[in-house]
Amino acid sequence: MTLQELGKMLGIEAKGDGDYAILGVRDVERLAADQLPEENLLYFIESPAVLKRHPAMLDHAAVLTTKELAPQFSRALVCAADIRLDFIKVLKIFDKTPTFEPGISSGAKVDPSAVVAKSAAVLPGAVIMADAVIEAGCVVYPGVVVEPHAKVGEGTLLYPCAVIGHHCVVGKHCIIYGGAVIGADGFGYYDKAGQRHKIPQIGNVVISDFVEIGAGCTIDRATIESTTIGEFTKIDDQVHIGHNCRIGRFIYIIGNSAIGGSVVIEDGAMISGMVIVKDHLKIAKGSGVMGMSGVAQDTEPGQAYFGTPAIPAREAHRMHSAMRRLPDLIARVKSLEAQLAQREEKPRP
Repeated sequence: MTLQELGKMLGIEAKGDGDYAILGVRDVERLAADQLPEENLLYFIESPAVLKRHPAMLDHAAVLTTKELAPQFSRALVCAADIRLDFIKVLKIFDKTPTFEPGISSGAKVDPSAVVAKSAAVLPGAVIMADAVIEAGCVVYPGVVVEPHAKVGEGTLLYPCAVIGHHCVVGKHCIIYGGAVIGADGFGYYDKAGQRHKIPQIGNVVISDFVEIGAGCTIDRATIESTTIGEFTKIDDQVHIGHNCRIGRFIYIIGNSAIGGSVVIEDGAMISGMVIVKDHLKIAKGSGVMGMSGVAQDTEPGQAYFGTPAIPAREAHRMHSAMRRLPDLIARVKSLEAQLAQREEKPRP
């Protein structure tokens, strides 16, 4: 498409050569400082700092940029409002994610009692078990297993080898990536007289609408009721969520984090990468835990935490700053102790 046509699709102004062909998008940060941009590709520039690092963009590139920066470029799509929303629209236009015709592949195994909407696509190698429900517009990739009595909501994508456990519920327009397991047994045991008894996990997992769950995640079913994930929550790859957790709405949980059983994470909180949260705690509304922290106590609303055990981030940073001075302080203390010892050794008159 041309720059002009792309601008019309986005509802924004095209500046410069409107007939210039746009074949795709590229990342300006991948260019060396002295490297010319590739022809017929669109770059995203919202910051003067990026432009300063890549001055060749001015005369040689087609860019999506802000109203303030646009006059400097020879070819530009000029964003008048939220440039990041326009950037998202551009990426959707050039998205190459495959689409599939509705229907159940002859290579899929679907139990006769399962209910699969006519507009759903069930691909070869998928397994839909007894009394499971797959609603309209779902895509079920090869290797997916939807266990008995599970329900998958409208428009949800289940990528290869995801498992939806029995009686679990996935909401509308969710994305569950490859290898994720929703509804494995919670980690519950009771030791008595030299024997280890497994505690039956008879609850389920309930996932609300517009949730994304990354590759290789595990979300355990509740012991009795439901492990729950709220609307618009986004969970990165390799995250574990223990049984009985109640994860709220609009939450981010970043990769390689582990959330202990019966944890409550309130709306708008953020858990950064490689965080461990001890069981039975509450991560308060709008609070954040910085990467590689270990949370051993409840957090306060809107507060940032860091360290192991995690404490308010400002306090943690002051402590770490003081630690850097510790060798010098130790040396000074030793020097003062030596001086004091010398004074005490001198005979009194």
